[in-house]
Order: sequence, then C-alpha cells, then structure tokens
Amino acid sequence: MHKLNQQIGSFFTAHPAERYFLACSGGVDSMVLASLMLANNLPLELVHVNYGLRGEASDGDQLFLEDFCKTKGIPFHGKKVNLKAFLNEHGGNLQEEARKVRYTFFEEILAKKGGKLVLAHHADDQVETFLLNLSRGGGIMGLSGMLEANGDFLRPLLPFRKQQLLDHAQDLGLTWREDHSNAESTYSRNKLRNIILPKLIEIQPDVVDQITLLTRIFQENQSDLEKRMALNISEFTPEHTIPLDLYSSLDEVEKIEVLRQFNIPVGILSEVNKLAKSEKGKALNFSGAAPGQLIRERDGFYVEYEGVNEQKQAGTLVIEANVALPEVFSKTAIYLNPNVISGELRLRFWQVGDRMKPIGINGSKLISDILTDAKVPHHLRKKQRVVCDENRILWCIGHAVSREAIATKGLACIKVTVND
Repeated sequence: MHKLNQQIGSFFTAHPAERYFLACSGGVDSMVLASLMLANNLPLELVHVNYGLRGEASDGDQLFLEDFCKTKGIPFHGKKVNLKAFLNEHGGNLQEEARKVRYTFFEEILAKKGGKLVLAHHADDQVETFLLNLSRGGGIMGLSGMLEANGDFLRPLLPFRKQQLLDHAQDLGLTWREDHSNAESTYSRNKLRNIILPKLIEIQPDVVDQITLLTRIFQENQSDLEKRMALNISEFTPEHTIPLDLYSSLDEVEKIEVLRQFNIPVGILSEVNKLAKSEKGKALNFSGAAPGQLIRERDGFYVEYEGVNEQKQAGTLVIEANVALPEVFSKTAIYLNPNVISGELRLRFWQVGDRMKPIGINGSKLISDILTDAKVPHHLRKKQRVVCDENRILWCIGHAVSREAIATKGLACIKVTVND
C-alpha cells in the first residue's frame, strides 16, 4: 500500500498539471487510482462514458460514480451514448467505436478545460497489448505498448500488477463495480486475459515481468527510430510522397516505421513491398484511422487519403469575346474560333477513352497517352480537366490544344481560361 502511494506521489510530481481528469469505469483499477490520487491531494475530476451496452448495469455504473464524486466533493463529467443503435445504423467494430467515442470525449474535455487525462492501465493490460500487437505484426511501435506519459495522457499504474491493485482495494475496503462482460471471452483481448495469459503464467510465472522489461526496451528503441525516420520523412518531396530508392534501402523495421508515420497499417507491409516492384499507376487501398490508397509512381509511392484535397468541382470557364491573338501563348489560356464551336463550351474532368486531335500531330490521341507523355503523376491524373464543345475535346488543360477550333489571325476569336 505504501509503495503504491509513494509511486503515485512521485509520478504526479514528475507530471504536474492544474487538474487531472481520471477516466473512470467504476471498476477496481480506476477506483484504486481515484483513491490514491485523492490520498495525494491531487486536483481530481472524474470522466465516465456510459455506452448503454449493459442496460441497467451501465446506468448503475454511472450512478455509482456520481455518488462517489458527491461524497468526495469532486466534479463528475459523464457522457451517455447508445452504442448499439449507432452500430446497427452505421456498422463497425464495437471495441473500436467505443474507443473512438471515449477518446473524442477525453480530447473535448482537455481542449475545453486544460489539464491532463489519467488512465488506469496496469502491467497486465500492458502485457495484453504486447501480445495483441505481436499477433498483428505491430512492429516496434506495437511492441512498445503503452507509454506512462504520452502528451496529455498519463498512465501511472503501468508498473503494477492487477493483483496488487486488488490487494490494495481489499486492504482499504474500497468499493467498485464489476463488469461481468469482462469474464466473457468474446473479444480477442478478453481471450488473452481469461485464457491465454493465465496459461502463459502457469508455464512461465515471471512472463509478465519479462514482457514488461521488453516493452521498456522497445520503447527506447522506438523513440530513436521515430526520430531517425521523422528526419528522413521531413525531406520527402513532394508532400505525401515516399521515394522508392529510399524505401528500398530501408530494413523491414524502418519500413514499418515509415508506414506508421504515414498512417498506413503495418500489416500490409508485404503488399507494399510488392507494389514497389509493380508498374506505375498500380494502387493499394488501405484502411485504418486515415484510410486511403498508396499509388505507385515513377520514382516512389504517393499516399492519398480519403476525402483529403478532393477536387469535387471542375471549376468554371471564363470566356472573353473579340480579343486579339497574343504574340506569345501560354498554357493557361486558349484562343478559339467561335464560328466552328458546336454548342456551348463546358469544363469537366477527363474520362477513360477520351481523345482529341492535338496541334502538331496527324490523327487523334488519347488523353491518357497525352498525360503519360507529359509524365503527369498517376495520383494527379484524375484531377485533369478538359474543355469541350458538344462534339469534341478542344483543350487538355496545360498539355494539349485541339487543332479543330483554333483561332486564325485576323478573324474574330475568343479567349478561354479557367477559374478554380
């Protein structure tokens, strides 16, 4: 008991804040941490998310914590959601969506009030995280597990085993709420907690200590790796591009870190390696917190995230009548003979199969070939726009002008530009 109190005091001395928000479920771990923080006279406020997954039991957890806060004279911040209804309507993984809900809530509170968020993860949780990430191929970052201090998020109980917390709670006569769903082995983490980890401890009693030591070593290595690879990534040009020569020179651990820093799931490393040897234009879709696709370009990969910088509108045409031909032409404007234009001019994105009759060649040419010859990166091609009348394409903007409607010196003409 004394060791726990001493550890908590030292930890928060090293991580001072105006106020601490404890993420509290009502279970033994968070209630032990609440009692330890109160014993150290820390400025404590409780934060709780009621997902409504266990009906009256979930509401009971919230009432229990509200009563605790009233008794102790500390603020309570609660959020109630109907997670089942959300999943029924939108789909998704229950545990992932629950995590999104609570961390969004945590961040909203910190942004509004300031302070630090405290979590009651302990050594057994760390081991479960290690084993889960090991099974998923999480790289050094995954095997590093949870940090005691990660920005405004603090985990003071990581050095302690679950049994130590239970012993402490029983010694002090603390009360807490039991979540009986934790005893069910439906989810991967519960299977580890209830089945696999007890067997590992039975075979190797000090396995938790050994894994805890490994996570500390991996954390040190991960910190060095992050700094080294971040320095390389800062030199990548253009933005969102991974140079192929550099990627190919990295070992597997370094490649995993590069993917992680680009929010690309490390589980697709082997597919990324295959993409590196494929032809230009090939793409690999990825999911995760920032889904998107990795596009193979001439000298590397381009990382394109869903919904980021999407150009939904092609823009508008600006048409000026009765203008004179300039002495020098540019790629930002064309001059057309209005007498040979069929119908109205319009601006759109190009489509597969589009072709035109560019100045300087006999016959016609596919827009895709024009873009290839111009060495336009594949990730930019879908944003390529063309100007056309009712029958033909007259301008592949920035790259080619059709010979079919170009203006003639001495005759009336129009100037066409694009306003983005």
